[in-house]
Amino acid sequence: MARLVESSYGKCGVRLTKVVRDGERHTLVELDVQVILVGAFDKVYTEGDNSTCIPTDTMKNTVYALAREKDFDSPEAFAGLLADHFLEFGQVSCVEILAEEEPWTRISTDGGPHPHAFTRGGPGVRTCRLLAERGAPRRTWAGVNGLEVLKTTRSAFAGFHKDRLTTLPETHDRIFATSVEATWEYARAPRSFAAAFDSARSCMLECFAGHDSASVQHTIWAMGEALLARVPEISEVSIRMPNRHRLLVNLQPFGMDNPNEIFVATREPYGLISGTITRE
Repeated sequence: MARLVESSYGKCGVRLTKVVRDGERHTLVELDVQVILVGAFDKVYTEGDNSTCIPTDTMKNTVYALAREKDFDSPEAFAGLLADHFLEFGQVSCVEILAEEEPWTRISTDGGPHPHAFTRGGPGVRTCRLLAERGAPRRTWAGVNGLEVLKTTRSAFAGFHKDRLTTLPETHDRIFATSVEATWEYARAPRSFAAAFDSARSCMLECFAGHDSASVQHTIWAMGEALLARVPEISEVSIRMPNRHRLLVNLQPFGMDNPNEIFVATREPYGLISGTITRE
């Protein structure tokens, strides 16, 4: 005997570009959307009965149609619109929406920010996850991936555990480089998801820059603690940081000193440190 104990399905990699035109000034939004459904779909698997199956192609079309029909000012708001739509189907019990917003910024010109020309790039990719289960409170997460940061001092790593295999020298002044991946959950919806996101990202950047770091772990705690203090709607934040090492180059074979100025950037192997900070 066999039994289906869990199932879900959906559409991934739905690329959406929306241009909102207000005269000469245009607003550009680009999202990578994923829709996942859970519900009364067992017979689709066990009997080949597709009568309750919402095609994933329909999910893709829904993303584009709702983006045309509805106004939204954040990935979280658009995720809510999608969840509302799919929960209208009786066979759907739970909707999970994931969205990543590509960073586009206005090109600066002599007249200031250009009204309809953009350059790709910015401080990380904005992320969103919404879980809407019928009869239960909705849960919303936001975050940022690929937030590349580096500082050239006020970072150390010393006093660590040592054994016979330890070769790493202690340092009290090193380069600290990483790519921040952070995800936080909202205990309640903020007045503006956009403002909350901007505040959270700015808080992490400010903390990274100003913190006297004894380790990557030490800075993760400081950033999480500061984030919870800055944005009261956030209940918990998880931060992951790979250590993008800059290693001091030995210039002694060339008869030269190296007073902490010349380094080589390495990608592998690397340390990977994470932590989750929550409110008491």
